[in-house]
Amino acid sequence: MKRLKINSDVGEGVFKEGALMPYLNACSIACGGHYGNEHTMIKTAKLAMSYGVKIGAHPSYPDKTNFGRKEMLISIGDLKDSLYDQISSLLLILNNLGVYKLDHIKAHGALYHKCFVDDKIAKSFIEVVKSFKNVKILAPYKSVVSKIAEKHGVKVDYEVFLDRNYNDDYSLVSRAETNSMLENGLEMSNRYKMVVNESKIKTISNSLIDIVGDTFCVHSDTKNSHLLLNNFYENYFSND
Repeated sequence: MKRLKINSDVGEGVFKEGALMPYLNACSIACGGHYGNEHTMIKTAKLAMSYGVKIGAHPSYPDKTNFGRKEMLISIGDLKDSLYDQISSLLLILNNLGVYKLDHIKAHGALYHKCFVDDKIAKSFIEVVKSFKNVKILAPYKSVVSKIAEKHGVKVDYEVFLDRNYNDDYSLVSRAETNSMLENGLEMSNRYKMVVNESKIKTISNSLIDIVGDTFCVHSDTKNSHLLLNNFYENYFSND
């Protein structure tokens, strides 16, 4: 099967990685902040390697209680130390498996969203990223963190979510809302094609806004994510 530029956040306790990997070209492995330990990182990394899937780190606020999905009061110094330790722990495991470089680093949950709008947090995140040589980040189009990354010589792959609905201001519809998710393979396929071919995305209000997508994410914990990806691929290639 020809793989498109699909990534997923994995090693998060969902245990669907075996079903997801055939559809991915890259993955971001949880490395202890919101979920994960040495065992889960090794298991997930080995699985990704067996499918030829590129491996990145998925650090977060150090908050397993809330799965990293709530903003955390933490000093900049402590946050940077935690992020460095999280990423280093995964990289050490990869080194022991014969992989000597991360493909990318992608923030998780509340930290991802904070980096979208907050200069101080975004700058701190990029400072940690620069500790790891020649590693790109996955980040949203028009985000604060993507602009800071570019100023500091860090490559950015703009990320679009296939399974989340967007507001007109590029933010994601809150998971607390009933319409936060996009769980339809045909609609996901149409979104992918529109972003790639027209650099547009349809928002929850049916507006079209400009966007750039270098990689497209489907969360592993989205309901039936592996079945959605199967249906996505069937629809995407149905006219080929």
